[in-house]
Amino acid sequence: MKLKSLAAVAIIAVAGISNSFATNISLGPISSNASFSSSVTGSFLDTFTFTLAKPSNVAASLTNVALTFGSWTYNGITGLSASLNGSPLFSSTSTSGPATVTVLTGVTSLPAGGFSLTVKGNAGTGGGSYGGNIVAAPVPEPETFAMLLAGLGLMGVIGRRRSNSNAA
Repeated sequence: MKLKSLAAVAIIAVAGISNSFATNISLGPISSNASFSSSVTGSFLDTFTFTLAKPSNVAASLTNVALTFGSWTYNGITGLSASLNGSPLFSSTSTSGPATVTVLTGVTSLPAGGFSLTVKGNAGTGGGSYGGNIVAAPVPEPETFAMLLAGLGLMGVIGRRRSNSNAA
C-alpha cells in the first residue's frame, strides 16, 4: 500500500512540474520600444530581459483577452501579474459580452543597464496568451535644459530689442 501511495505522489508531482513553466527571453537593447508576446499553459513565470544605453523613462504594458461562452473560457489567464524591475504593474480588468480584457501598465525611471519585466499567472489546461510593449524615452541631459533656457533668453533679448526699435 505504501508503494502505491508513493507512486501516486510521484505522478502528481511530475504532472505539477510539467505544467509549470519558467521562460527567460532577451529583448536585447531597447532604444525606443520593443514588443513581446507569449503563449502559455498551466502556471508560468516569464522573464523578459532588456538593456538601456541611457537613463530612460520606461513604460510597460501587457494585455490578455479571454472569451467566455457558458462554462468554457478560451485564452484566459487567472492571477495575471507583472513587475518592471521589481515594481508591480497596475492591473485593470473590464468585461463586455463574452470578452474579458486585462491590461497591466506601469512607468518608472531607470538608469542605463540591464533590467527585466516578469510576468506570471495560470493559464489552466486550455492555455492562454498575452502580448505587450516596453517603451523607453531617454531622460534629457542637464545640458539640454541649459541650451533650452539660453535659447529662450536669446529670443527674449531679440524680442525686447525689436519692441524698443519699433517704439523709437
